[in-house]
Amino acid sequence: MRLLQRALRRSTLPLAYSQGYNPRLRLNLALPLPLGVTANREYGELYLSEKIDPAQLISSLSAQLPAGLELLGVFEVSAESSSLAALVAAACYRAKLVDAKEKSLAVVQIERAVSKLMAAEELLMPRSGKKKKQISDINIRPYIFELRLDSGLRAVPEVVMLLKAGSDGGVSPFYLLQLLDACEPDCGSEARQWSVERESLYLISNGALIPLTEGA
Repeated sequence: MRLLQRALRRSTLPLAYSQGYNPRLRLNLALPLPLGVTANREYGELYLSEKIDPAQLISSLSAQLPAGLELLGVFEVSAESSSLAALVAAACYRAKLVDAKEKSLAVVQIERAVSKLMAAEELLMPRSGKKKKQISDINIRPYIFELRLDSGLRAVPEVVMLLKAGSDGGVSPFYLLQLLDACEPDCGSEARQWSVERESLYLISNGALIPLTEGA
């Protein structure tokens, strides 16, 4: 976020700022990444003080971005539209098993664990209340829209997780991976590590989940 803010301030774009004693650049991400998660693309919204052509925005901002960070596209929305943060309802993550020495065994174990979790009616997760000392359990099973093993011809097993996310609450992909490890006696090894990437964000339209870019 700081990198984007600096790049925007170096550009010639007519940026909009918040009011008050400490004006801030009006730049928001649709859903902040969980700590330790990477992403192949991110979505955000930027407010401008005057209307400009999207192509001009791409050109001005791209010139200030470092190598490896690319602005893939820009589209204009009405100022009255709902914020991206309010639209996000789910996120899809892909977890790759790091250093899987016995792929065939790992696939069997993870497949069994996935089946157990998806068959469960209740999966409890501790949650802190407004007062940090107040901790209660919440059933996160309804938060799991999809959970599957994607092995195929890949070098290591990968787990795809489509999880509830957004302002109404959600579940961390790392917590779900902990539950997977706990399902199988041999899955709880400290050597088992995952790298997690967020692939896409979703919103709800007519009762169905659709990619954020199609409905925003």
